[in-house]
Amino acid sequence: MELKKQRFLLLLFIGLFSVGARAQFSLGLELGTNKNQLYTNTSNLAFTQYKTGSGISVGIPVLYKIEDWFSIQATPSFMQKNYSVERTGYFQGVYQNSTNGYIQLPVMGQFSFGGEQLRGFVNLGIYGAYWASANVKGAQLNALNPVDTAYYTSPPASATGETNLYNYNEKYEFSTVKDNRMEFGWITGVGISYETQGGYRFYIEGRRTSSFTDQQKNYMTNQVPRYNDTYGISIGFMIDMTKLFGNYY
Repeated sequence: MELKKQRFLLLLFIGLFSVGARAQFSLGLELGTNKNQLYTNTSNLAFTQYKTGSGISVGIPVLYKIEDWFSIQATPSFMQKNYSVERTGYFQGVYQNSTNGYIQLPVMGQFSFGGEQLRGFVNLGIYGAYWASANVKGAQLNALNPVDTAYYTSPPASATGETNLYNYNEKYEFSTVKDNRMEFGWITGVGISYETQGGYRFYIEGRRTSSFTDQQKNYMTNQVPRYNDTYGISIGFMIDMTKLFGNYY
């Protein structure tokens, strides 16, 4: 029994060594732009709609190539997930733009195909993120600053005809009771890359990042959940550290 155990450990060691010998370690930089949608139910909010917001992302991709067709990639990154809320109808003119910054770590399996230099690839994985910063900018009705209606011959067509707007642009104060600052979800991507003989890899990728955790904590009954869903495109490059520094990596 002990002999079988020793043989198993030896074979496992040889297998891990052979995989490590074939593996390639790459490091790089990527920049991207995205559109984020906050998915929620607004049936209980009259004259209200959520709209997508544009954002940016920057990341440091780390790729560990195990086989010619399969790699493991992690990309520590800063990513904006922005959106806006607009009032419609009688309340038109009232809005709020939310700018949200997340520190995010996706871990993906990358499946690649094609030639030696020009290749396509598909990424599948999960991610964890921390809601690090937020800013809100918008306009609200100011009940303490009404419009002079002395000369109106008919009622105003909108609320802004009765009450002046209050404009604001400020840092959002997180609530320990309401806000869920940890986010988890799944991530998919598809792209194309070109690798030079010197070990430099350039790529472009379309990516979807979708949360399966509520942006809010469970702080009230009949709570309506809110989920981020982000579509983006990134460009980047990576350097094969194994080619640059030999088998040290």
